[in-house]
Amino acid sequence: MWPYSKALESEYNDVKERHLLIAKNLAGAFERYYKDVTGVLVILNDDIDKESESIKTIFKSYGYQSVLEVSKKGDVLNCLSIRETICQTKVSPHILELAIASIKKDQIVLSTVTEDKSMNTGPILLGLKEKGDNFIIAYLSTDYIVQMGKKVAFGKKGHAAVVDQEGNVLAHPLDSWIKSRKNISKVSAVQKMMSGQTGVEIFYSPALKDDMIAGYTSVSGSNWGVMVPQPVSELKNKAKSIDEMAMYVLLLGLGLALLITIPISFLLINPLERLSSVIRAIGKGRNETKIEFNTSKIMPLEIRELKNGFIKMMDKIDDNNKSITRLAYTDMNTGLPNRNYFYELINKSFDKMKKNNQKGALVFIDFDGFKEVNDTHGHRAGDELLSMFAQRLMKHFSFSNESKTTSIYDIECLHDAVPARLAGDEFVILFRNISDKDEIKRKVEELFEDVFIEYTLYGDVKLKLSGSAGIALFPKDGDKYNKILKSADMAMYSAKAAGKNTIKFYKA
Repeated sequence: MWPYSKALESEYNDVKERHLLIAKNLAGAFERYYKDVTGVLVILNDDIDKESESIKTIFKSYGYQSVLEVSKKGDVLNCLSIRETICQTKVSPHILELAIASIKKDQIVLSTVTEDKSMNTGPILLGLKEKGDNFIIAYLSTDYIVQMGKKVAFGKKGHAAVVDQEGNVLAHPLDSWIKSRKNISKVSAVQKMMSGQTGVEIFYSPALKDDMIAGYTSVSGSNWGVMVPQPVSELKNKAKSIDEMAMYVLLLGLGLALLITIPISFLLINPLERLSSVIRAIGKGRNETKIEFNTSKIMPLEIRELKNGFIKMMDKIDDNNKSITRLAYTDMNTGLPNRNYFYELINKSFDKMKKNNQKGALVFIDFDGFKEVNDTHGHRAGDELLSMFAQRLMKHFSFSNESKTTSIYDIECLHDAVPARLAGDEFVILFRNISDKDEIKRKVEELFEDVFIEYTLYGDVKLKLSGSAGIALFPKDGDKYNKILKSADMAMYSAKAAGKNTIKFYKA
């Protein structure tokens, strides 16, 4: 019973840390998404039906279906059709009612999840803002939220669930719950998320008919909730298997003890004491894998194999720790540094550049029409295109995941160019030791020639990839991560607005 209880306790502790971390990371992504999709409504002109194609492209990239200027009686005064849908003359009564109930004075907000069956929208959120005596209603698809939720899956039934400010399902493994916008606000963990709390809780899930343990948190600014649950039974089964193995080892040890004689025990005491000292040292945190005792021929084979097996096991644990560290720093699809690790790399680089009075640049790259790739050829093609682009990118900079001398992940030996993937089709590259704008422009143009080419995907699908880039200079356009990233991001949107496949420098 002791191994079972300790194993179960360990599983619970691991789950609490892991699930809560995943929930917080998802909440951080959704917080930025909420700011982006509400912030993009600011750029609308007074005559929304006369907006440029570049504005439509920006709205389409965020998942908007249409943008309407509506009177308080529900009459559509102006319409910006983003996905070539037919503009309505009057909005549905329930849409108008939800908009009036949700809109806030001098604020841009998203409503709870709903659906306009007359327009066949599927689950949507309403982006709302006042415009004089009228107001703007923007139909926003929930596809991004659903896709982000489905990326979290582990064990047999571990998953992520996302709810809006009233407990309606935005993302969930059960598609029927998403389609019906099922309300799960009666679940205690959901109630706590809606009240802005963060934590870990065990509760009963009617969907999976099992007790679940979940890490949960709220999304700042939106009052959405993110929950990462896993069946408690999976943890118990894992602990049970450890308990059975412990019992097997116990019985085996008792059988061997009956056969050991006093002379042999003297032969075993010395090496086992040394092995024990190594185990105690490892238990205190010292990574000692060498066992200092001679394995003579008169020593039982089991003892010699125990020593060799223990050393191999510790080597394997060390390798696994390195692999886990790499996974924590790596974007799994592209093999590039992820957002969190790039944050460490760029801060380290900034410190060195400031110390050596060097200049640099941050390049923000976004694909042109990547959403259309996913819509036309499927997400498998989109993921493959991202992976092939990343390989081409690393090849351009002569990076390799195999060689330590050219590793992209060596924070102590920073390179003059460090690429990373932020999210979706957004990539960034930090350039160090840049002399002037002409040099960085030349480097980016050379990069574009190398990476924005025709790619052949699965099924012999050929795609000509292009992208837009924004460049922010260090320290002129920002000497902190958030500042220079925002400057490069704004320059990228300027490049998009200029006609795509364009490079633009940040201008204040």
